[in-house]
Amino acid sequence: FRIEIRYAALISLLMLLWLSVEFMVGLHDKYIEYHPYVTMFALIIPIVCSRMALRDKLEMQNGKMNFKDAFITGFFIAFFAAIMAVPCQIIFHKLINPDFFDNMIDYAVKRAQTLNMNTDQAHQEAAMYFNLTSYIIQSGLITLVFGTLIALVMAWRMRTVK
Repeated sequence: FRIEIRYAALISLLMLLWLSVEFMVGLHDKYIEYHPYVTMFALIIPIVCSRMALRDKLEMQNGKMNFKDAFITGFFIAFFAAIMAVPCQIIFHKLINPDFFDNMIDYAVKRAQTLNMNTDQAHQEAAMYFNLTSYIIQSGLITLVFGTLIALVMAWRMRTVK
């Protein structure tokens, strides 16, 4: 699992770096309204890293890889990255940007206010969504599910490689 763990660690570190850059440029406070759109570009990281991992694995196997081998490699990258997502979330939200959740909740309330919605309900719903436990679960599950989908697509593409 050397390749899988190495690329899972790379994905985790790059995602932590991405979150930190988002924070530094103000997407978590000053330009918070753009955050959901910019965050989608972070999906490039696991796609590129998975592709690089499969190329390394292909080289290691003398240019021969079937669907099953490629999928298993991709799945384990996703699995290990999902495990590593937990400490990355803790590091980011406890050390780098401890105000993240408060900022997101405040933004949700302000947005509800501008849309003439119930601000108390918006605050309650945002607080249930924007907290460390929720984000740890979300990041782990999303990493595993999205990583498995990437593994399927990459394995399908790699099956024809001789």
